[in-house]
Amino acid sequence: MTFKFGVAIDRLHVEGGKIRAVKTDQGDFEFDNVLVSMGSYSKELLKAIDISIPVYPVKGYSLTVPITDSQYAPMSTVMDETYKVAVTRLGGRIRAAGTAELNGYNLDLPKVRTETITHVVHDLFNQGCELSQADYWTGLRPMTPDGTPVVGRTGVQGLYLNTGHGTLGWTMSCGSAAVIADIMSGDKTEIDSQDLSVQRYQ
Repeated sequence: MTFKFGVAIDRLHVEGGKIRAVKTDQGDFEFDNVLVSMGSYSKELLKAIDISIPVYPVKGYSLTVPITDSQYAPMSTVMDETYKVAVTRLGGRIRAAGTAELNGYNLDLPKVRTETITHVVHDLFNQGCELSQADYWTGLRPMTPDGTPVVGRTGVQGLYLNTGHGTLGWTMSCGSAAVIADIMSGDKTEIDSQDLSVQRYQ
């Protein structure tokens, strides 16, 4: 198995209804099978070959801050229902994440959004962390209209999908990987995977 890092994908090459290659900034790579698993960006890659999937980028924000006093830090995940922000412990750090913003592929970090999650951490765990050292981040959750990921074959021979997991990417990652591995290998899946494919929208 070969891993290629730092390679920018330009587009997929389809010929005669079959996937032939992935065109990149480092040349063309030929494959018999290709799995598209690019979260919110899967839709943009597939659009160029006339495959439409209802996966939409829903922007969320998070902060990570070092713990200064563990007795005042969360032991497990806490949900602030007022602001819809989840706060959890990651080793020696506190992670808070929340909000859902429809703003395309914009990755800006406006202060008005980061202030919300900062307020929640300050309100609940101010004595346990140093908010002046907070590291902020934003990401795009790949959401589908029905909340179920898109896992399975496409109408192009040799082209498969594993995307659209929304807020549950890490939670579903191992299960989704097992399902798509079985599908691509031609093995029987442990669960009924028919309703996971993109065909359910057509």
